[in-house]
Order: sequence, then C-alpha cells, then structure tokens
Amino acid sequence: MLMLISVTGYSQNMTPLFPISIDDELEDPRALFEEVKDLILQNYYSSELSEEDLYWAGIKGMLRHISPPENPELSTIWTAEEYEKILNSLKGVDVSLGITTTFDSNTGSLTITRIETNSPAKDTLQVHDRILRVDGKSLKGSSVPEINKLMDGPEGSSVTFTINRDIEVFDVSLTRKSFDVNNLVVSLIPARSVALVEIRKVYLGLSEELERELTSLRDIGIKDIILDLRHNSGGVLNEGVKVANLFLSPNNIILRTLARSTDKKPIVADKADSFKFNLILLIDEKTASASEIIAVAFQDHKRATIIGTKTFGKGVIETTYTLSNDYRVKFITNAMYSPAGKSWQAKGVLPDFLVEQNDNSYRALSRLPIENRISRDIYLITALKLL
Repeated sequence: MLMLISVTGYSQNMTPLFPISIDDELEDPRALFEEVKDLILQNYYSSELSEEDLYWAGIKGMLRHISPPENPELSTIWTAEEYEKILNSLKGVDVSLGITTTFDSNTGSLTITRIETNSPAKDTLQVHDRILRVDGKSLKGSSVPEINKLMDGPEGSSVTFTINRDIEVFDVSLTRKSFDVNNLVVSLIPARSVALVEIRKVYLGLSEELERELTSLRDIGIKDIILDLRHNSGGVLNEGVKVANLFLSPNNIILRTLARSTDKKPIVADKADSFKFNLILLIDEKTASASEIIAVAFQDHKRATIIGTKTFGKGVIETTYTLSNDYRVKFITNAMYSPAGKSWQAKGVLPDFLVEQNDNSYRALSRLPIENRISRDIYLITALKLL
C-alpha cells in the first residue's frame, strides 16, 4: 500500500497556478447577477431564452473561470448519462462506434484516423475513410460539440454514415456496443532483449495488468523496456502513481500534492521488489495528467532516459461530486508537484533528448507491426540507440 506522509516546510497559502481572483470590487455581486439576468430576459431578442438557460450558463461560467486558461473545460458538469460514459472510459470500456476522427470544417467531413479492435467499426470502416453525412445530415457548418452529439448514443442504437473511400461513395450502418479498449500493448522487439510497452490510457486496473506483463517479460530474460506514453491523455491518478511505484525504489517520493487545507504531502514508493529494467520513456505534447506523474517521478529519480517533446502540462487534480439531481460536477481540488517540489502545470515535462514527430506519422506508424516500426519510428530508433 502506498504511503502518504505529512511533510513540513512548504507554505500552505500557495500562490494559485493560474489567475482566479476578480480585480473589480463588487458591493453586492449576487444582486448584480440577478439584475443582469432580468435585463437579458426582458430585452434579449429571442423569447426562447429562459431563466433556466441563464442559470445553467452561470454554472458553466463559474466552472470555466476556475479552470486553467489553456484548458477552460477542465472543470465541468455532467448529466447522469454523460457521467456513465466517463466511468466506462476510466474502466477501459467504451460504448461507441470505436473510431477516432479529425474534422475538416472546410469540406464538412470527418476523416477516420483510428479504429479500435473489437469495435463496431472494425472490418467495416477503414482508416482514411471520410464521413460525409451522419444519418443523412450534412456536417458542413457544424461545430465539434454538435458532431460529437451526432456520434454519441446509447448501446444498441444505430447510426448510418455516408462514406467516401477513394472514388466510391456509399452508406454504412453501425450499431453502438460496449467493448474493451486495448490500452496496454506489449511487443517484443526482434533480435533484441527489449520490449515495447505502450500505455495509451491510464485506466482502472492498469497497474495490476502491467505488473503481470512485466513479470512475464522478466521471466523470459528481457532486460530493457521502452515505455511509450505518447498520446496518453491520462486517466485515473492513483493508477499513474501505482505504475510509477512498480519501477521506483522504496521510500522514493512519487508525487507531492497540495490541497486547500493541507501542506504538500508526498506519496512514497513502497514496493520492495520493484522492477529493475533499464528504462526509456517516450513522451509527447499529448502526454498529460496521470501519465505525466510517471514522467516526473522517473525524471526526478533519474530512473529513465526520457525521449520526445514537452508534455501537455496538466499538474492539477480534480474531484467529482454528486449533486442532488444525480448530476456530477468536477473541479480542481489539489495541485500536483514533482518529487523535487516543482509544478509542471502549463509548463509540461521536458525530455532528456528532443525528438519530434507529427500526429499523422505517429498514427500511421502505430498501426504497423513492430518489425516495421523499429526502422521508421524516430522515437523507437532513438530509444534503441540509447539502450
């Protein structure tokens, strides 16, 4: 069990990581809010606007205000149905069509960039297919939230896409279903005692699954691990801590956290038989949150050589609360600091060796067999040279 130990010497009244106070002095802000609300309801050009709409907008505005400027939707509110999808994602389960897309607002089309194994789209759609219509609706002029709403739906519901593939245009119907997402991929690199371990999301149960995989690798004589956290947006914070714990020596500090009512507290490694692999860590600008915990812990303890670009820079912890109507609200309750006591919020984690690769190259290479990737992926080429 990981240990949480109180440490003195840090100021409890820390300067906020980003601006949150209002410079203007307001005598009665509640009365001012009601006055502005009433003026809008009386004079706004559309009668469809309701008082409920403005209260909902007020809640959204509060949450945006207490979010980092570079991530204004970090604090948010979900309906019960929306939160169910969040929970499934944290468990490594998805209820969807199983595709990742990019949106081109000029052509009004979605281009498929990734298809999940075992998903409804597998064996039906292909990477690079363009979605022109969803249930007959043109996407031209649509916003990303509007498109997300078209793509989402409950398990068992169906959707019809109009697909452009090469010179063909045809319709495909798919039914949304629940499926396990393959977020941990382990590959042996040919002719080397090296394994590539790709963690695509930090999900519930990751550390236990990873420990089993690492034990198997150790048992067959693997000495070197390339741990790939590229495009890993994070997930369950405790799992990120537990992953770091698998590799660090006992009593190494993994992470320091700061809450409103407490000094900085370190979470300390406690695994007596931690893994001793030689480690290379791969990161990029989409490595964030729980996956950055692993990066800063390895960096401060010089546990791994880090290759890539600066990470995203999310060094805060949010807590989710259940409201009286079963909605959920999430906002920041803790700041995170590296073992050395440094914040990486909005700064990111810097690599030891700078290696850059664009998104399209990463996505294309990640679909190739490992024997083809090792001669084309600049990250892997650099890692193998350093091992």
